[in-house]
Amino acid sequence: MPYQVVREPIDGIFDGTVTFQTFVHSPKADSIKKMREESLCAGTNGQSAPGVTELINRVEDMLAAEPDRAEAGTFDVEQWVGDWIQRPQPALGGRAPAEVMDTPAGRDSVMRLLSAIQSGAYQ
Repeated sequence: MPYQVVREPIDGIFDGTVTFQTFVHSPKADSIKKMREESLCAGTNGQSAPGVTELINRVEDMLAAEPDRAEAGTFDVEQWVGDWIQRPQPALGGRAPAEVMDTPAGRDSVMRLLSAIQSGAYQ
């Protein structure tokens, strides 16, 4: 997928380019080059960002499932996801969700963790 498309869902979540580059495991010079050349983002880089989009959609679905909650209408999903995926989670072996989002198994673990949070099985 084009590097710029990969970056779009991340821009609203992370507080700067450096954080984005860290998330997609890409050195600054490499990221700038890919953006300039509008090249494809593959491998680990190409796996992480679509996973974040999926994560945002999942949290939005969780909120939509509970329309009676007072905070549902004002909840900033992108900010919450951006904060949450950078915090270590005991259920992920002390790793932050951002650290495991670059593999299908890691993304599945993060999605299962969200489901557990929603159901109340994990605090």
